[in-house]
Amino acid sequence: MVTAVNLRESAELDAVLPAWRRLADHSLAPAGLNAPELVMPLLRGLPGAELAVVKQGNDLLFALPMKKRRFMPALFTNWMTDLTIIGEPHLDREFPEAGLTSFINHLKSPILLHSLKVNGPFWNQLAKQDAQVSILKSWERAALNPAGTYETWAESNFGAKRRKEYRRLTNRLSEMGNFESLSLEVGRDCKPWVADLLALEAAGWKGKRGTAIAANPALHAAFKDSCQFLAAAGKLRFWKLALDGKTIAITYAIVEGDQAWLHKIAYDETYAKFSPGVLLVLYATEGLFAESGITLVDSCAIPGHPMIENIWRDRLKVADVMIAPNSIGVKRFAMTLKAERLRRSAREIARDTYNFVRGRKRS
Repeated sequence: MVTAVNLRESAELDAVLPAWRRLADHSLAPAGLNAPELVMPLLRGLPGAELAVVKQGNDLLFALPMKKRRFMPALFTNWMTDLTIIGEPHLDREFPEAGLTSFINHLKSPILLHSLKVNGPFWNQLAKQDAQVSILKSWERAALNPAGTYETWAESNFGAKRRKEYRRLTNRLSEMGNFESLSLEVGRDCKPWVADLLALEAAGWKGKRGTAIAANPALHAAFKDSCQFLAAAGKLRFWKLALDGKTIAITYAIVEGDQAWLHKIAYDETYAKFSPGVLLVLYATEGLFAESGITLVDSCAIPGHPMIENIWRDRLKVADVMIAPNSIGVKRFAMTLKAERLRRSAREIARDTYNFVRGRKRS
């Protein structure tokens, strides 16, 4: 028997966690930013979300954190937080149709899934569904396909002048003290690395805007727990640059299956003229090339990001997609789709106006 349910209570979530982890290891496609190790502390610590699952006995065929949006248009979305931005679910690779069909037919309102990989395994499975599906927006963002060696990639990716500039910046930092490029070793305590990331982010422009993780106590606590669980599962990677033992730039990635997601990056803005963010991404890139089995790294960046798009030249096409079972009705689906498009247009105008008045660039 296959059943679809939404789980909200802590006891329900705790009970389903082992099955969710098995599903993640057996998924049609990796969904690292919805990994149980990342999401479970968020579900426990932040209000309003639930875990949609499709059960078959003691196993899961489908799992996705989601939330009911109350304002117009009223619909479900995958759970969007500062840490969970992608709508790819975990879907059992042996019975993908059963899992996805059961989930969609269980819906009482349309659902909006963000940043689905176009032509990825889940996307192709979705195309087979007897359901209402519409693309709201599609775009490309920077990605890395780490094939071959880092040295070959760097030589083909950058001209001699640019490679020389990177060496110059590294030498300048080395002249200022003991400059190191470091990575978190498997099995080592990640807490100091997490603390460095949170502190640097809070000290930078996100801290000034009040959008740093540390500005939200519940998110702050959940993120620290998530990193602990991700590290224990072997899914967390950290890289940093340090000068005389002081961290001046740090980033992390989540790895699941053959894919990775480069998520947060923070740096000491007093060293901005040395481009520590760029040097850090290059170091992280070298680490990703050295790790066997990774075929795709998602930058998770906005389209046109001035830093990452000039380093990672591969592109990942993604789309926001609205889905509904046929039982909801064509007219209701069309009205919800139209309302969402109007909402997005109004929000974009309001955001651009606000940023213009405040003299901000989009980030």
